[in-house]
Amino acid sequence: MKFILSVASLWLLVGQWLVTAADLKLAAPTQAEGLVLWDGRQLAGLVVESNAEPAVVRAAHDLAADFERVTGHQPAWTDPAKNQTATAILIGTCGQSALLDQLVRDGKLSVTGLAGIWESYVLQVVTNPIPGVQRALVIAGSDRRGTIYGIYQLSQMIGVSPWYWWADVPVVHHDRLVLQGDRLYQASPAVAYRGIFLNDEDWGLRPWAAKTFDPATGNIGPKTYAPIFELLLRLRANCLWPAMHPGTAAFNQYPEAARLADDYGIVMGSSHCEQMLRNNVSEWDEKTFGDYNFVTNPDGVLKYWEQRLITNGKYENLYTLGMRGIHDSGMPGGGTEREKAMRLQNIITAQRTLLARHVNTNVAAVPQIFCPYKEVLPLYRLMTNLPSDITLVWPDDNYGYIRQFSNAAERQRRGGGGVYYHVSYWGAPRDYLWLCSTPPALMAEEMGKAFDYGADRVWILNVGDLKPAEWGMEYFLNLAWAPHAWQGTNTYTLLESQLVRDFGPQVGPQITPLLAEYDRLNFQRKPEHVFFPTNDLFSPVEVQGRLADWQALVAATRAVATQVPAAAQDAFFELVGYPIYAAAAQNEKCLAGSAAASDELMQLTTQYNEAVAGGKWRGMMSANPRKQVAISQAAMEAAGMRWTNAPRYKIARPQPAGRSAPGQVFTEQGHAIIMEAEAATAVLPGREASWRRVEGLGYNGAALTVLPTTAATLDTIEKIRSAAPELQFQMELQTTGDWQFTVRALPTYSPETAKPQRYAVALDDESPMIVALPLSLDEHNRTWGENVLRNAALTCSRHMVKTPGRHVLKLWMVDPGLVLDAVRGETDGAAPTGYNWVP
Repeated sequence: MKFILSVASLWLLVGQWLVTAADLKLAAPTQAEGLVLWDGRQLAGLVVESNAEPAVVRAAHDLAADFERVTGHQPAWTDPAKNQTATAILIGTCGQSALLDQLVRDGKLSVTGLAGIWESYVLQVVTNPIPGVQRALVIAGSDRRGTIYGIYQLSQMIGVSPWYWWADVPVVHHDRLVLQGDRLYQASPAVAYRGIFLNDEDWGLRPWAAKTFDPATGNIGPKTYAPIFELLLRLRANCLWPAMHPGTAAFNQYPEAARLADDYGIVMGSSHCEQMLRNNVSEWDEKTFGDYNFVTNPDGVLKYWEQRLITNGKYENLYTLGMRGIHDSGMPGGGTEREKAMRLQNIITAQRTLLARHVNTNVAAVPQIFCPYKEVLPLYRLMTNLPSDITLVWPDDNYGYIRQFSNAAERQRRGGGGVYYHVSYWGAPRDYLWLCSTPPALMAEEMGKAFDYGADRVWILNVGDLKPAEWGMEYFLNLAWAPHAWQGTNTYTLLESQLVRDFGPQVGPQITPLLAEYDRLNFQRKPEHVFFPTNDLFSPVEVQGRLADWQALVAATRAVATQVPAAAQDAFFELVGYPIYAAAAQNEKCLAGSAAASDELMQLTTQYNEAVAGGKWRGMMSANPRKQVAISQAAMEAAGMRWTNAPRYKIARPQPAGRSAPGQVFTEQGHAIIMEAEAATAVLPGREASWRRVEGLGYNGAALTVLPTTAATLDTIEKIRSAAPELQFQMELQTTGDWQFTVRALPTYSPETAKPQRYAVALDDESPMIVALPLSLDEHNRTWGENVLRNAALTCSRHMVKTPGRHVLKLWMVDPGLVLDAVRGETDGAAPTGYNWVP
């Protein structure tokens, strides 16, 4: 898949995505006109009023440190009444800053769009703002985080990546810093609470923190959370679910941890199975509280929750309500499903009583979520009186497909909706804890759909160990500001803006197709799943082609690496090189039984842990989380694989047959025909919706979905014929008789609760036949497990071809949210077409 993006169009898109008006920007080094923040001799001073929020003051210190990273000098901190510099950066929060209020009264500062707005900010050049200052850049926020985001906006503008520490992205020195333009205004984020969940940290984050970063603590403690908080703010996130596995110290084990979060301006929450900010695994003590059972011991459980509110209720928190087991398990107490549902309602009533007592007497003003995860979902459906101000946070199916969306009644709830999403997971049918391999396009398609159905209050991303999920994490958090930024463009354009920022305009665009190809190959089968459940998923021809594709990707990545400056080599290896090289080695090891590939995988991981950034990340990367990735030689030989030391990368890429460019006619070959959805001969719009190409989805890099996602369901023949978007595939068929057409769609869920996704199909003048994708809300269902492992749901229909020649296969949308990848046709005698439909 190739991407042709002009720099002009790229930066136009970035401007539209990040800010509503991007007139203010960093000028070229030789530009003389503009606001000079650094002229090679003197820096603009920093002006922060003494009554500013501590979190704002702390972020301003980060800005001072960023200027030092860029220029080698720290700006002077000055008093508004005694400023010593002709140029200054004035930082304040609307309604809390006398200086800003005066500038507004004097007509020098416009705060239109800030008053009473959530996390908004403006950067504006002002002339003669205070005595002694000729020109100033004013950073004004609508609230404390709005101001903080404005501060970090300037940090990015002068060249400091959010990943300068967590991914070692180098900061380029500047001899001169000049801002052009007058004003930059950022409206509120589309989603109010945006954050991450540090989870399954046993093989990365905790070993690294315990042995490398904070050996004095020997665990994940405040020293580790501090740079995580900073990263979140630089990415314009505001919420954290802290690490919570057995062996990990509870966040609140350290009395200073909650205060530290507040000092940064971070909203603390707790996971779907940890109610009321409690870490049950570490904090529940039977000797103190009794059994963790609300049926037999309600007083002990309530006392446990109340203690946390007494200590932490004064801070800004997002409270998870309800009850599950001590860890990620069902609620204790037994009973029927209806009895459990009624118990949940009683528990939530009791929890809200505690919140009213210790947090806010107006309990509806306290941010609260209810996450119907796993076994809680059927209980939620039986609940009759969940308070309207509680946010419903819908989980995905752990593999990136959102199980349920708010219906019309739920979208009217005061608390709105949210999503808990995964790019890392421990569980059935198979873990993926190692490399981040969820395509940005899948996040964009699913999260945009969720937003359309009311998920605008809370977005939480399970990032595992945080590394190596850097790109996915930032992409997700940026979508939370503008969920539809990708629509109407290539989804990788948004990712490329991050690449250009961190690797420059010359190298960044060259990395985009590398990551796109990485996503395409991993979408077919994640590296952790190549050998699971068997080693013969791919046909021999497909194995050849897949290994050749990985070979080509590795070669292209190594070629780009030679163009990366020395200072950025560590960042390139962490963000690009290791994921690609390691995934390639894993595929070659599992598909070809290559001992050399196995050795390389270990060498790459050792390089990550020992050599990158001088050993900074020692203990962070495991090539074998939960012993599911590094398949042993014995296991491979037992499965019939021949362990070989043959030379690597000597494979020629076979050419798949039966595919054509968009708008062309497809031709039968060997009693079979394969047609990519995006190459349909005709793409016809419906009355209210249309097919849209999504780059980065599907087995071959693009798929078709229907927008808007809120289009009406069309489930009768009359509605289908008169109003549904249609795809037509013209085919030259030589073989007559019974043909079976298999549609490969993504295993998405219908916006209508507990209903399958559907499409309609017909050959020539047949009446449309409605076909339903497999539906299962049970994570132990075998079909669901197979579908999410292969990122495909396969459905079939049979049609009679009476005469050879030209025929038209027609597909219509029935349910919105459908994503089509390809169609395969075959008749009697057709050769097996393998996993990826390569003959």
